[in-house]
Amino acid sequence: MKNNNTLQTISDTDLKLIHEIISRRSGLQLEGKRGGGLMEAVILAFSTSSCHTIDEYCNLLSAPSYQSRIELEKLLSLLTIKETYFFRDMHQFDVLRNFILLEIIRKHQDGDKRIRIWSAGCATGEEAYSIGIILFELIGAIDSWDISILATDIDNDALTKAKKGEYNKWSFRGVREEIIERYFTIDNDVYKIDERFKRLITFSTLNLKEDKYPSILNSTDNLDLIICRNVTIYFDKETTKEVTGRFYNCLNEGGYLIVGHSEHSSEYYKKFFVKVFPHTIAYQRLETSQLHPKKMVMPYKKMQFRGAVPQPTPLERAALKITTAPSNIRQTESSEETNIFQEAVLLFKENKYDASAERFAEVLELNPKNARACVMLAHVSANKGDMDSAIRWCEEAIKIDNLSLEAYYLLSLIYEEKGDGDKAVSLLKKAVYINAHFALGYFHLGRIYKQQNKDANAKKCFENVREILIKESDKKLTEGISDAEMRELMDVINRELAVS
Repeated sequence: MKNNNTLQTISDTDLKLIHEIISRRSGLQLEGKRGGGLMEAVILAFSTSSCHTIDEYCNLLSAPSYQSRIELEKLLSLLTIKETYFFRDMHQFDVLRNFILLEIIRKHQDGDKRIRIWSAGCATGEEAYSIGIILFELIGAIDSWDISILATDIDNDALTKAKKGEYNKWSFRGVREEIIERYFTIDNDVYKIDERFKRLITFSTLNLKEDKYPSILNSTDNLDLIICRNVTIYFDKETTKEVTGRFYNCLNEGGYLIVGHSEHSSEYYKKFFVKVFPHTIAYQRLETSQLHPKKMVMPYKKMQFRGAVPQPTPLERAALKITTAPSNIRQTESSEETNIFQEAVLLFKENKYDASAERFAEVLELNPKNARACVMLAHVSANKGDMDSAIRWCEEAIKIDNLSLEAYYLLSLIYEEKGDGDKAVSLLKKAVYINAHFALGYFHLGRIYKQQNKDANAKKCFENVREILIKESDKKLTEGISDAEMRELMDVINRELAVS
């Protein structure tokens, strides 16, 4: 131990004690290489504290005081990754724009015109400002609405930067130039957010492990939407269950929770209704009576399934784009078929599921071999809560096209959400057999293996993903994934391998 705010090293006993304090007070799990950075972080944090010995520092971290909280937040900020950017994971923001925020706006437009959103773990604010921009583009006359976006983090330095609303070019990778020109001013390579968005957002410190929520005192009650992405990946299982349970209580009836792709696990979201959207999923708070709506009635008797369909086994979801089909599958050729299909997709995007299902069924009347229509009917069924019909439509699509990644993808999502991880693994294996360079398949297979404590298998899958992403110059290997998403996936993979 050293005085004068200087430490050269820390004993294993003291380091273990600090690790336990961090876990108890924040839920943060430090494993593998991530835990290897703890000593350096403690030495740096200690050097700026008022303590003279490591015992003093440990006592300060444990104390129920304001100064203790400040020191803990300082240490945690050195241990977690705060790198983010505007519209990170464009698929999720597309779902927010085209489905969830539209639904929230319609819910309030004829009444209180009041929208409440929480960005939990907001880092330096890019996510919260991105939400504000989408709301402005959807509503237009935003000043006539009562809109509040709460953005919280445990890192005060990150929040200070967020409040300034000033960023560099790196925060805009993948963002369209017209967005930058419309909502930012550039001064000496500093990108400054328009002041109207600052007025929408309240930045504040909040510890998801220790602080109280839902609470009217910190505006975490009666929320329409909570976004908490790439946060619970740092938590232990019990903390994750506790946090997601409290998020559920923060939402109003029909409110949504969005989490990162690497954070999905059915055991943490059992209270929620799972909603399936293109390339992502969301969790919705619904009353128990609404969790199991009536089974979907198939629009045409002749579309009922013919005989037993062998059950496959699952993959998980992410950005899939199927641009080709086997030669023995009849393509959508007639203009009538194409037009009806497009109309059905538009109805689906507007959440008009019954009308959408009728139009997709008309497509199948014209062309019974249209696997994409079957997959879309599976999406409709899933969003209506009829998972049995969703499974049957996926199986029908696979009967038509046994190489339909999209069908395997949705089917696996349903099985995993039903808690059947073994089936999910089986389908993922089929997916990577169909396409040995399917990065997202390996990623989700590795994630499920990790949940099953099969660490060696998980590590092998993550290494496969990294190898594929490094070869990204061959676009066939990463089809359907944007450059920004590839960078994000690589970040996640590097974190997973760091703790393995």
